[in-house]
Amino acid sequence: MTSGNANKKYLFERIGVYGGFLVILALVTMVMLALPYKNTYISESGVSETYLSAFVSMAVLATAVLILGTFYNMLIWMEGMVSNVESDAPRSRKLVVSTKRFLKAIFSKEFCEHLKVFLLDSILLRKLWRTSKVRWFLHSTILIGFIGILVLDIITTIALESLHLDSFIDPNGWGKLWVRDFGFDLFGLMMLIGLLGAVMRRFVFRPKQLVTGQEDIVAVLLLLIIVVGGFVQEGLGMRICLPSHSSPQLYSFVGAAFAAILPQVSMETYAQLWLLHAVVSLALIAYIPFSKLFHLLAAPLANQVDAIIRRREEGRA
Repeated sequence: MTSGNANKKYLFERIGVYGGFLVILALVTMVMLALPYKNTYISESGVSETYLSAFVSMAVLATAVLILGTFYNMLIWMEGMVSNVESDAPRSRKLVVSTKRFLKAIFSKEFCEHLKVFLLDSILLRKLWRTSKVRWFLHSTILIGFIGILVLDIITTIALESLHLDSFIDPNGWGKLWVRDFGFDLFGLMMLIGLLGAVMRRFVFRPKQLVTGQEDIVAVLLLLIIVVGGFVQEGLGMRICLPSHSSPQLYSFVGAAFAAILPQVSMETYAQLWLLHAVVSLALIAYIPFSKLFHLLAAPLANQVDAIIRRREEGRA
């Protein structure tokens, strides 16, 4: 391939890579703006249109920062060596090659095996279990709790805003009781236990070799504020008898415990605290790509992708 043709190919690949991420950003933004959120936040939680508009605007901004920050990190990773690619090739070229190899490896006969290894190593943290049971427990409760809340949040939003499922709206429906109440409380409690354990390990019973940096402190504090804030919101909602918190308290067992010790507040105070909780949560989303949290979440996945590609290339040899 001549130099001119190579440069032309690199240009098209660069346009494809950057354009692809912009398309993803645009699609996500359109979906976020298209959802009404009225069932989730207004009819059940009593949040005003003004607060809801502010929340959606900040959510779009935070998501944009998350996507662009993730793209930035991926390009930084591409500064390293990629097999069978020139070391001085553009990072976009390396990203295209790596993505193609990954997709070919995923959509192959070994898909089920790749999925099994991914779940064991990246989600259940098998290697960390072999190294330290305490670290495994703390990391697992935080990670699985975080993933669980994220998945349930997506399911709930779709069920309420797009499908309008009665079981998620009816105070005694299975979706309301087992997903919105019990599910969120269970995964939130898992995160809370893991975070409190991490605080104790880093600041009270800290091993001599453990170094706690500023990034660690910020990440743990943000997560703690969000998790505790979520339970406080749930408890206050029970105290003022919001429709979204009118189900039997047996299912919202953590929220009920908070409701027992929290004072009753006005609807306006509740809405203001809801917006504050939303701002902190969105700040964490925007902060993830530039924090240690990103590497904690992405490193196992990146290692798994690298292992999949390497095994596929070795199989060809």
